[in-house]
Amino acid sequence: MKRRTLLAGLTIGGLAMAGCSNSSSGGGGGEAVDVSDTEMEATIEFAAWESDFDWDSVIKGFNGKYPNITVQITKSPFKEFFTRLQTQASGDNLPDAFMMNGPNFQLYASHDILVPFDSAVEAGELDFSNYPEAMEELYTYDGIPYAVPTSYDSIGLWYNKDLFEKAGQELPTDEWTWDDLHETSKAISEALKDDGIYGFAGGAYNQELFYNLIFQAGGEVLNEDATKAQYSSEGSREALQFLRDMVEDGSSPSIQTTADTSPDELFKSGKAAMVYGGSFRVQGYVDSAVGESIQVVRLPKGKQRGVVLHGGAIVANASSENAAAAAAFAIYHGSEEGQQIIGESGASIPAFQGTEQAYIDAHPEYDLTIFPESAEEYGFPYPVSANTQAWLAVESDMIPKILAGDLSVEDGTAQLDEKIDALLAEEADQ
Repeated sequence: MKRRTLLAGLTIGGLAMAGCSNSSSGGGGGEAVDVSDTEMEATIEFAAWESDFDWDSVIKGFNGKYPNITVQITKSPFKEFFTRLQTQASGDNLPDAFMMNGPNFQLYASHDILVPFDSAVEAGELDFSNYPEAMEELYTYDGIPYAVPTSYDSIGLWYNKDLFEKAGQELPTDEWTWDDLHETSKAISEALKDDGIYGFAGGAYNQELFYNLIFQAGGEVLNEDATKAQYSSEGSREALQFLRDMVEDGSSPSIQTTADTSPDELFKSGKAAMVYGGSFRVQGYVDSAVGESIQVVRLPKGKQRGVVLHGGAIVANASSENAAAAAAFAIYHGSEEGQQIIGESGASIPAFQGTEQAYIDAHPEYDLTIFPESAEEYGFPYPVSANTQAWLAVESDMIPKILAGDLSVEDGTAQLDEKIDALLAEEADQ
C-alpha cells in the first residue's frame, strides 16, 4: 500500500488532530508495545459501535488470559460512533481501544495515533495469514498492520420464496447471471405490481450493491495506488447502467423510494422479492416478518465473479498509558479463541479463518456457507484511500443522480472521477 503521509494540518471531520505519542521508525503509528506480561494490571476503556456481538463473553475470555485487566465497554450507534471519535481525537482523549472500519482507518493510521502490531507479528502473538488477505490489506498502512480484524462482511442475494411462488417464478440459484436477475426482477414486479411489490430492491448503496457489480464487470472504483478514480472505466459504467436500467423499467424501485426506505427495510417488510444483503444482516432478517420465508445464494455473475469484502477491527490508542493492555485486548479478540466467541453470536463472519462454522451454525435455516466461500474464492477489498470519507461524500451525492437519470452514465461518471481525483490529489500533496 503506497504511503501518502498526512501533515498535522489535515483534519478528521473538520477537527484538527491533537498531538500524540512519538511515532515508531516504521510508519504512522506509535511505538511498539509488549503484550507478553499476562499479569499486567490496568483498567481500559473499549469503545464499540452497537451490534449483536457478544462482547461480554469476549471480555470474559480475555480475562481468563489477562485476569488483572478490567475492560469497560462503551457503546454508541454506528452513525454517531466516528463523530464521537473525531471529537475525542481533537481533545487527545481517545479510548484505550476502539473499533475501526476501512473508510476511516488510513486517516487514523497516518497520524501518530495507533499502536503498530508488527512487533506482535514478529513475536508470534499475531499471524495475519489467519485472516482473509483482503482484511490484512485493508488494515495495513505503509506495510505495517495497525488493527486486528474483528469480522468481515460478504454479500449475497437474499430472496423471498413466498413472493417467487406468488409470481410464478423459479427460485434463484448460485449459477444466476445478471440477465437472470434482471429478467426475473422485471417479471415479479409486473406480476405483483398491484400489491406494490418489486422484484429487486436496488438503490444507491456501495458496499452491498454497486461496488460488487463494478468488480463483476471488470471495473474499478480506484486505481491500484488509490491516486485516481475509475468510475468512468468501461466496467464501472456497465455496472451503473445495469442498475439504472432496472430502475427505468420498474424492476427496482425509484432511487427516491430507496432513499426514503432502505432496500433492507423493503425486503424485510415483504415489498421486495430480492435484495443484495450483507452477512451482517442475518439477525435482522431472522427477527423480521419474512424471516421464515427467505433464503440466500451467491451473487449473480457478471463478466466474472466478485464480492466486496469489508469488516471491522480493533485498534489500540498509542498515547494511552495502558497501550499494552489495550493492544493485548485487540490481539486476544482476534485470536482463534476470541473469534470463536464472536462467531457464536451469529452477528457476522469471524475474521479468523476456520472459525466461520460458529457463525454458520448460529442460523442453520439459511445457507450461510455462501458468504465465507464467496469471500475466499473471489473477494475484492473495499476501496479506500488516506481520506476515504472525503470522496465518499462526493460519491453519495452523485451516484443517486446517475442512477435516477438526472445525469447520463457517461457524463456523471466523468464528473465523478474529476471531483474525486481532485480530492485524491490533495491527499498526495499533504
